[in-house]
Amino acid sequence: MNKMDLNMTAASETEDDVVEKPRGIGLLLRRAAVIGAPVLIIGLGVVGCAVLNATGPQPEKNDSTPRPVAVQVAPAVARTTTITVTAQGEARPRVQSSLAAQVSGRVIWVSPSYIEGGAFRPGETLVRIDSADYRLAVVRAQAQVAQAQEALQREQAESELARQDWEQLGQGVPSPLVLREPQLAQARAALAAAEAQLRAAQLDLSRTEISAPFEGRVRQRRANVGDYVAPGAPVVDVFSTDVMEVRVPLTDADLASLNARLGYSGGANAPAAHLSASVGGQVQQWEGRLSRIEAAIDSSTRLTYGIIEVRDPFARRNASPLAPGIFVTATIDGARSENLVAAPRSALKRNEYVYVVNRDNTIDVREVRAAQTTANEVLFRTGVRSGERVVVSHLPSPRDGMSVTPIARAAQTAPRGPDPDTAKQPLNIRP
Repeated sequence: MNKMDLNMTAASETEDDVVEKPRGIGLLLRRAAVIGAPVLIIGLGVVGCAVLNATGPQPEKNDSTPRPVAVQVAPAVARTTTITVTAQGEARPRVQSSLAAQVSGRVIWVSPSYIEGGAFRPGETLVRIDSADYRLAVVRAQAQVAQAQEALQREQAESELARQDWEQLGQGVPSPLVLREPQLAQARAALAAAEAQLRAAQLDLSRTEISAPFEGRVRQRRANVGDYVAPGAPVVDVFSTDVMEVRVPLTDADLASLNARLGYSGGANAPAAHLSASVGGQVQQWEGRLSRIEAAIDSSTRLTYGIIEVRDPFARRNASPLAPGIFVTATIDGARSENLVAAPRSALKRNEYVYVVNRDNTIDVREVRAAQTTANEVLFRTGVRSGERVVVSHLPSPRDGMSVTPIARAAQTAPRGPDPDTAKQPLNIRP
């Protein structure tokens, strides 16, 4: 290759380099634009937000304290009232018995009253047992009595003759055997035995008719016509209708309200008791008295029991008779009037606390013991004073010194539903 050819080759390579260099720079610029455009947009957005935050209005800081909880309150009012004791129990007859046969035999007749619920009078025959054998026994006993009487009369005559003979022929004091005194005593004893046997036969004959010594009702039949009964076999269950009793549980607070003690017997001054129960779809009422209180405490329940008596429970003056087995609610009048403080029933929380609102609208949580509670109100002997405001609405997480906004509750004529505060919940109470 000559020198000219070398020069031409070098010139050609130089022109290619000049052409390739502009193309590489453009490619790099395009790539930088594709990658840098999103980054630039994001950066501008961040800067814009920062500028808006820096130049926009700032929110005002709330330095106010939380508002106190609003609660409904009602005033406690003192009044003179008589505490009543409410209890429940089952009616039962004071006298109930199972009449049993005292002699054996077959039942040959029953009274029309010999049915469940049948009424009978004192001494009325309910069941009659075949008495043929017992009538024969009476006849035999009467014959033995007649024989014993004849033997006694004969012995008395012989004894009198022996005494007369001794007075005519004998000397000194006669012996008892001479005067036939032992034989006379034996004849008298034989007569007494015969008479006793007659009375036993007559008694057995009378026992063939089964009756009750009181006025009452039949509770259950145990035998019927044609049945053979043995001595001691139950024939009919009956109960007296002169007095019905209701056994009700009483707490120590109830005894204090009644001003009574264990073993109490009311007598004529016994507290009145008002009984009620639903019978036949209607509420029936009866009047009675707390006649006595048992002299023992049940070791399992720590309660004692009082006995309420209702006289003549089947009388026509009652719309419905107080029959055995009826479950009744009894309201017993207290023994004396007391000055108590009354508040709405919803003021008693969890059955042991009251939230009193002080003059500075703070809460005073008090543990109290109610003297009596009803569907509408609660009565206190101590713990709440007349005129104090008590919380009657739900108050979550109450604690002593808690600030509240009291709102007077409007008077209500109907009892309220259950208060949420009656459910168990923790209390923050100061020691």
